[in-house]
Amino acid sequence: MKLRRRVRIGSSIPTASMADIALLLLIFFMSTTIIGSRQGIAVRLPGTTAGERLRVEGMIRVSIGPNGEVAFNDARVPLASVGALLAEKRARRPDLVVALHADARTPYALVGAVLDELKAARAPRVTLATTKRGGM
Repeated sequence: MKLRRRVRIGSSIPTASMADIALLLLIFFMSTTIIGSRQGIAVRLPGTTAGERLRVEGMIRVSIGPNGEVAFNDARVPLASVGALLAEKRARRPDLVVALHADARTPYALVGAVLDELKAARAPRVTLATTKRGGM
């Protein structure tokens, strides 16, 4: 008696189009993702009649809004971390000038707290930003 040999058919999953599918999914998810941008805070500066302009290249801007929000170069940060961020920036570039932009409606106690943070970070050059009005 002769036994028949069974022919085994191998099963496989075609993977030739996997790269195409992965690329299409990547494009789909990249095109439908919403990327939020950071918004700065609106600051209305007090006025002055005298003063000089500073160069913007070597300057870091610390803004204090009318509701007490603090922004470090247009990125909102908690008040307690302003000193640490500035100390980190000063370690890389010691000749930095800190420009403090405080809204005219900001309570002075908050401005004093930010100045204390700058002092703790040993910021040697701090300027108070104003808008020029009238005068010369």
